[in-house]
Amino acid sequence: MPLPVLDPAVIATLRQLTPPGEPDVLSEVLGLFLSDAPGRMTRLRTAWRDGDAVAVQRSAHSLKGSAGNIGAIAMLAVCKELDEQDRAGDLAAMTPLVASLDAEYAKVAAEIQRLIKPSEEIRRSGE
Repeated sequence: MPLPVLDPAVIATLRQLTPPGEPDVLSEVLGLFLSDAPGRMTRLRTAWRDGDAVAVQRSAHSLKGSAGNIGAIAMLAVCKELDEQDRAGDLAAMTPLVASLDAEYAKVAAEIQRLIKPSEEIRRSGE
């Protein structure tokens, strides 16, 4: 059975952090990820294309932390692999990992949109 795009336990924990009557913590955290990750992805791809293993490693490490914070299981695994490859300086071995990271990010972004949309609709209907 395939892993969920986002770990249900992490999502449940983020949901529980919202005090009654306060803005939804889950939506805020996922929204921050969506606003921040594209720039990090771009920096990683640019560094990889430019052959800058150190910058790829920094970007992969940063994305790894962000993916872990929201429970993006497969994306986290790819970032870990990239981080390890980067430390070895093997840019050729990174090619399939960069493509895999793009695919995993697309899944994560789609899942976040699916999760955020209902809470945004509820908030708008209450305004």
